[in-house]
Amino acid sequence: MSDAKRDEAANPALRAGDLIDQMFTLWILPHIERSNLDVSRNQIAQAVVILHPNGAPEVLLNDQAELVAKAKVRGAVAVGEPVTTKNVEQVSALRPANVPPSAGWIAFALLPGSGIMVAFDFRYNRDRAAELLDRAQEFLATGCEALASGRIGPSVETALAAGELAITAMASLQNVMHKGRNSHGARQAWLNSYTHVGNGTPDWYKAMRHLLEARPSARYGDPQGRDLPTATELAEFLAHVDDLVQYAIQQAADHDFEDS
Repeated sequence: MSDAKRDEAANPALRAGDLIDQMFTLWILPHIERSNLDVSRNQIAQAVVILHPNGAPEVLLNDQAELVAKAKVRGAVAVGEPVTTKNVEQVSALRPANVPPSAGWIAFALLPGSGIMVAFDFRYNRDRAAELLDRAQEFLATGCEALASGRIGPSVETALAAGELAITAMASLQNVMHKGRNSHGARQAWLNSYTHVGNGTPDWYKAMRHLLEARPSARYGDPQGRDLPTATELAEFLAHVDDLVQYAIQQAADHDFEDS
């Protein structure tokens, strides 16, 4: 999740006003027109756009746009006592109150005394990604156990499965779905592109490429396949796959109101 107000200092090209203009152009004004709402732009104090992975965006305005904020308050507030704008000294983070984990979102709010804050999280399918990554860790553990027992072939097969599950989870966060369970090439190409632009180490792709090329020998004993890696080589590949899986877990995690 990103907070535009906080990020502006680090990236001058990122302006909350520009993002809000895009929200109005792409979603809010078309929603107002379609719904025949009697409301002008300057009457909208807060808005949430929920970006479902399949289906039209959902636009919520003003009272419908329920938001949760991380705020620093002035003085002590007793338990059960309502917090009002008079109590708030600074708002450091913002998110919608209710968004399904499968959806991305973007929101803004006019904060009395603090200006406008924009926040967004364009990750999709976090629930499905978490399920895939749980299974990836199981395959990875099995691969390490197989290597420790000297079973190189099964270790190659399960290491490859763990890495492919991590890739599938990461791609699903971008709402990219590889059709078919045998789309090894598509997953490899996605990872190559992802690491080529600096999102991760190229060692992930290299390790996954070695594992895929060794798979015919590992699974079927195919004499025309690539030779099986040595135990030392396979241990290195497993370490890279573990790094990939842990990275994917972090990418899919709930970052709401994390310290920064």
